[in-house]
Amino acid sequence: MTHLAIEHALLAVMAAGVGDATTATDHIIRAQQQSRTTARRARQVVEIAALVVAGDRPRAAGLALEHTAEFADDADLLVSLTQLPSDTSGTIEDARSKPRPRRSDGWT
Repeated sequence: MTHLAIEHALLAVMAAGVGDATTATDHIIRAQQQSRTTARRARQVVEIAALVVAGDRPRAAGLALEHTAEFADDADLLVSLTQLPSDTSGTIEDARSKPRPRRSDGWT
């Protein structure tokens, strides 16, 4: 479960990086759901990703520094999370206010 939460967090940041706020929101929601039952390490990574997707880069960077102090092996992972291009236009709040299209493969 831990890896699944982190995987969704990374996918959220990647989606936000290309301006797909709806997909980014979906992945962050799934990451948060998965991380509820995982170790604190995974919950922190998911929170950092959520802040990046929401556009709160300064807070994400601060939390990443704190996280790296305790979990030094996550340094490369956190660099990839916080390298989202600064011109990302969509945020979680933007995506939540728009109606979500139904997917044809049965996922909601």
